[in-house]
Amino acid sequence: MDHESLLRAVETSDCTVFIEWYEKTQSQNNLAIKESVDRLSKTHLCGIWTVFIKWVVDITNSLKENPNSSEKDSIMKTLLIMSTMATYTIQNMSNNEPHGLTPSLKAMNGSLKLVTCKKAGASICEMSEHYWKVHPELEMILSVNVISWLLTQALHPKASLVSVKHVWNHKGSIEKLNPQVLERSGLLELFLSGISNSKFISTSEGRKCIACLFHFGPSVIQALQKSFKKFIPLATISDCEYLGEIYFKAWRSALVEQSRADIEFSIQDMMYSAVTAFRTPVGAVEGGVNKVPMNKLLFHLLHAIHRQRKQRTVAILIHNLYKPILWRYLEASNGLVRANALCLFFDAFPFESGEGIEEDEVVRNKQWQIMLSSLMDPVPLVRIITIQGTCRILTEYWEIVPVNIIQDFITALLRKLLYDSSSADVRANVVKGLVTMLESKQTHNLLEKMIPLTNKVLHDPNEKVRAEYVFLLTHVQKLKVSKLWEVIEISHLISRLAMDSSTTVCRRLVALLAPFYFPKSTPEIVFQRCLRLVIDNREASRKFFQHISNCVGVEQMAQLILIIWKFLRNYIHKQLQQNRNSQEREEAARQNRSRATKRSRRGEQAESSSETSGDEDKENQDGSTDDGEEDDDYGMEEFSEASIVGLIDVVCILLSGNKTKFKAPQNAAFWDDIKSRFTKTCSLFFRYFKNSDGLRSLIYLYGFMSSTASTLLLSFVKSQLKSLPDEATSKEFSHLIDVMCNWGRGEDLLDLITDHLQQSLISFISDQPSENSGSRKDSGKKRVSFKGFNDDKPMLGLHCMIYILQHPYNKKIVLRQNLAQIEQLCDSLKAVTMIIENNPEILKNKDSFLFVAASVYVKIILVLTCFYKRTNQEGLMYEESQKKILEILNWTSRLMIDEHLNPLVGDLISSVVASISNLVVIHSISWEVHRQFLNIALQMVLRFPSSNHLTLSMTCAYNSLVFIWTERSIGNECDTDFDRQINLIIDCVLERPNSATEDSVTSGEMCLNEDDWLILRNVIRKILEECHRHNPEKHESVRTIVRKMGDTIRLDMIQYQQSEKLGDSIGLRQISKAIIAAFRIRNVLAKMMLDEIFEALKTDEKENILSNLVAITRLLEHLSQDKGQISAGTFVHAIVSFEKWWSTVGEVEKNANADLVLHVNATVKDLKKAFSM
Repeated sequence: MDHESLLRAVETSDCTVFIEWYEKTQSQNNLAIKESVDRLSKTHLCGIWTVFIKWVVDITNSLKENPNSSEKDSIMKTLLIMSTMATYTIQNMSNNEPHGLTPSLKAMNGSLKLVTCKKAGASICEMSEHYWKVHPELEMILSVNVISWLLTQALHPKASLVSVKHVWNHKGSIEKLNPQVLERSGLLELFLSGISNSKFISTSEGRKCIACLFHFGPSVIQALQKSFKKFIPLATISDCEYLGEIYFKAWRSALVEQSRADIEFSIQDMMYSAVTAFRTPVGAVEGGVNKVPMNKLLFHLLHAIHRQRKQRTVAILIHNLYKPILWRYLEASNGLVRANALCLFFDAFPFESGEGIEEDEVVRNKQWQIMLSSLMDPVPLVRIITIQGTCRILTEYWEIVPVNIIQDFITALLRKLLYDSSSADVRANVVKGLVTMLESKQTHNLLEKMIPLTNKVLHDPNEKVRAEYVFLLTHVQKLKVSKLWEVIEISHLISRLAMDSSTTVCRRLVALLAPFYFPKSTPEIVFQRCLRLVIDNREASRKFFQHISNCVGVEQMAQLILIIWKFLRNYIHKQLQQNRNSQEREEAARQNRSRATKRSRRGEQAESSSETSGDEDKENQDGSTDDGEEDDDYGMEEFSEASIVGLIDVVCILLSGNKTKFKAPQNAAFWDDIKSRFTKTCSLFFRYFKNSDGLRSLIYLYGFMSSTASTLLLSFVKSQLKSLPDEATSKEFSHLIDVMCNWGRGEDLLDLITDHLQQSLISFISDQPSENSGSRKDSGKKRVSFKGFNDDKPMLGLHCMIYILQHPYNKKIVLRQNLAQIEQLCDSLKAVTMIIENNPEILKNKDSFLFVAASVYVKIILVLTCFYKRTNQEGLMYEESQKKILEILNWTSRLMIDEHLNPLVGDLISSVVASISNLVVIHSISWEVHRQFLNIALQMVLRFPSSNHLTLSMTCAYNSLVFIWTERSIGNECDTDFDRQINLIIDCVLERPNSATEDSVTSGEMCLNEDDWLILRNVIRKILEECHRHNPEKHESVRTIVRKMGDTIRLDMIQYQQSEKLGDSIGLRQISKAIIAAFRIRNVLAKMMLDEIFEALKTDEKENILSNLVAITRLLEHLSQDKGQISAGTFVHAIVSFEKWWSTVGEVEKNANADLVLHVNATVKDLKKAFSM
């Protein structure tokens, strides 16, 4: 490219023409422009820069005057081109440089802070770097802007890791700066913001950049230390480790003694903070709270330094820095401080003084004594930390620990702490420590002798301890430290498996026992072990095979099932044959006895000897196998009936727990084989178990097969269902219903239920009087006779239906296959509502047919409603079901009109409302139905002031509150009338107990029982949490709820401040206690409640402010006695708010209530003292 074209483009003095030439040339050849600049003479270079400087000055001034100009893109493009031309010029010039180059370069460098284009900024930085290499005296001036721009880019949220490396590439320029330039130019502030940038400090280059700042003197180090402390509460564990690396890099690279001393002082400051740190989170992160405790964050910061202790100089440094801190706080009176100090002590172990062998030995002995004394510390947390640290030290430093110290440690751990009755966590951590020690082979010789002495821990009352001990035994078995049966008897493990209710413990025990009772061997051996386990402990065998799927595959389980089938078939064949032979012998003996009266005694003896020889021949023949197969008894002894049933249970457990695995395509062959084998022997097994305890297990087993494969059992199950008495419980028929549903015979089951219910319903309807006959009171005396329907079992039908609806798998099957029958049954039961409405007095007890039938009717409608909505295929049916629910609610409303209502009707209404409330929870209810539901809940509070009705109404209000706010959150409009109804229900519930007289409370009429009080407390807590979630300041309906609860407490306090027992917690009513207990367990709820209580004072009349403030002091006093989870900051904020309001009370009013003012002043003084105000 001819350089003359460059000159011609510049001669026009038009920047636009030059840019067009530049872009055109660059598009043709990237190197063309550089070659053109290289060919220019000194005169030509001076000429073009006299033009360039004008353009540069114009665009930089324009950028400074209006950084957000509409022409900003063209300015950035011009700066990019000018900086590139400057770079080419610097590379081309010799001793004499063009006159306009330096001012142009300085102008572009000075505008870096306003450059937003990455390419333009990078080009200016490159230009500046080339220039200060030619003119080193300008490096400090130019590098400040360059480093500042690069740092800004590196700290951007979307910055790449390469941008951080670009900053570190200017390490030399950074080190040449001085503290004054750092502070004056704003670079120090940028570097300090890099400390709180996780992406920046996560790179090695970013940490080096921060570390090099520690060499700029005490003022910079102080600013860095302050930024570190500010960031740590908000940091993650990884961030804190990065900060620790920064400290270590700064200390290691420090060349000046004073600088190193300042860095050591900063590290020591962090050590002190770590010892005295809170063990709770304190940092706010994005509106929430950092979940990592402060002590843990500081521990990980110092851990980054501790892990460098293998270097002797670092080990000596750690000892010298901790010397004035750690040894003193290890003996502090505060247990949490001792715990923090011990964490640091064990992490930094071993300490070396660096003053000689004798001094090091003294320090080492001191460490042993600290560990021994801490093992017996009165605070469980300190003992736990010491146990963990001691076991880790014994694992890693076994060779340097004296024998007598090891003996003392083991004695304290295994004889005292392992049986520490005051703390289960201490016992669990001793077992964990033994697991840690097993990691070192040097400890095996000792532990091989000591672990067998700990076998009593297997039966520890705490689940966590038992789980850890089984885990220890698993490690002993895995590492082959010793034989498992040498450590503990297998029978103890079996007994623990049988009696333990913990899933974790059982799973670990099964994994431990699997090599014994399910070895990787032939199926015959596995079966022998299985049978032995069933014989020894049937309950343990059930739990073992319940969790064995975690240890073996489907193929091994299928082989075991098949060999169990083979054994059962052969065993039952043999038993049936023996029974037949026995019956034949008894028959022959009976016939012989009848002939014996006609024979002589001698003939009888001869005949009996011949019979004996004949019987022996028959017994020898009974040993032959049938079906032409080998009779394999596996060399086992005679079995009890319970053992045979136990084998069937094993098959049932394996099939039920692994049903999905067996039916997977890759395992279909195993499943088909199992089904075919058991189908062949169905009649054989049934004949044997027909009149025994094993029949239930057999029915359950064949429930996994198809009904066509076991027609005999199908007919038997049907007959059993028909023969059940009316008072049968679910324990008697649950397995029968499960099997029928598994077989897909829901139609037969529902027909049977319908038959049981139909005649009873007809009898009740026929016995109802006509509308004009008699009064309701007379009709209530009429009795119903079932003599004509002896075969009907209405209660059995209802209980069977309840079981189906409550069982998720059965309900799913019946709804999918027999929906029409369920709907018909529902329509039939509707008559119950009319019967109860016409004659409520007919209800005699909760177990009566009509009461249960009405409950079942409601449940069926609700189940159908959920099914219609879930399937999305029955739109019209879903609307129809909503109408039915509305009819039910209207029915309950009509029932509550009666002034002399049967109490059982109230219980029925409560049951109906509780069931419909579940629909609100899952959002399967229309707006119209929901409105009526809230009306019924409100009527229920007013009509039934009993304990359970109040808690139920409050639960309905909470579910409705969640319902409407969830609907609003997804964009569905909701009428404010729902908020009004919910608030009205809550108001009524809060006022009902408070409106009770002392007589009614003492009589128990309005008093909440303990269970209902706990439910009410939890519901109030949930309501407050929901209110806090939706911010009372933004929504008046939410604020109304919170304020009403605050007013309830305040009015209660005012009522009792006039009594003799002022502020006594016993004087608080139950509802106030429930509200206080609800918000006390969460700090944010307490703060919200207290803020609303003070906010409510704005609307009170002036003459009531004093009494309200006195009530608030009593509330604060009551809360301070049992703070719960309320933080000190919340109390301080409340006290400050109180003082502001207290200052508004006039002196005249205070003088008129001198006693109250004296009490308030004393209470506030005590509160301030308690919270260090």
